[in-house]
Amino acid sequence: MKRAKFDSIPGKQQKKEKKSYLELQNSKMMGLLRAVTKSNRPIQMGLQNQGLTLSLSRQLSTQMETPQQDNSVDTFLQNPSTGLVYGRIYGIGRHTRKSDIISMLGASNLSLDDVRFEYNPNYAPVAAMIQFPTRNAYDASLRAVVRTSRMFRMERADRQQWDTLPHYDGKTILLQGIPRNALADDVEHFLSGCQYDGSSIQIFARQQRGFDRPPARVALVQFPSQALAAHAFITKNRGFVLNNQIAVRLLQ
Repeated sequence: MKRAKFDSIPGKQQKKEKKSYLELQNSKMMGLLRAVTKSNRPIQMGLQNQGLTLSLSRQLSTQMETPQQDNSVDTFLQNPSTGLVYGRIYGIGRHTRKSDIISMLGASNLSLDDVRFEYNPNYAPVAAMIQFPTRNAYDASLRAVVRTSRMFRMERADRQQWDTLPHYDGKTILLQGIPRNALADDVEHFLSGCQYDGSSIQIFARQQRGFDRPPARVALVQFPSQALAAHAFITKNRGFVLNNQIAVRLLQ
């Protein structure tokens, strides 16, 4: 119908009217596009804001689900079943052995290397230190000590005390009653037939109980193994150095 309308207009006027009509249609189309674009902007902004809100919500949710660790909490309390724990047992006797300690504790997970004896200046045993593999093992042994005997008492110790404690490990013997005029050669003669470390012989004096008693001379001798030290203890105990009877003790 519109085409017939333009066909009825002659010549140049027809072209002019047709051009005006097309410009008008283009103008309407551009206006329509601008209106559509404006109407889409709030939707796009809403979608962007919705995405930002969702991202922040997820981030806050993750932070709430993952609590931060408190550095002030003792790691020992967080993991009570792991890590080495040290204890000290009082009330042991002079003839107590490492195996006796382990048997009393009922701890099958302990070895002889986990037990060390603590001596006073006169080499009388005052306590035994034990290295436990876990806190649970220490607690179980503590209950065993309380349940089985009132003669012994066990308490906590620390790693530094364990490290600084002399480690004799059953490879060192103590010779008590060395004469004042005895020399290292006299001790070597006393130990004839035993295999020991000659450079390890130490002779020194220890104050005895009682102010009226003179200091007693003793000697420490190290052996390559526990078996060799035990052999010297068995064969040389109550022997003589320059007519003085010597008491031999095996240090744990």
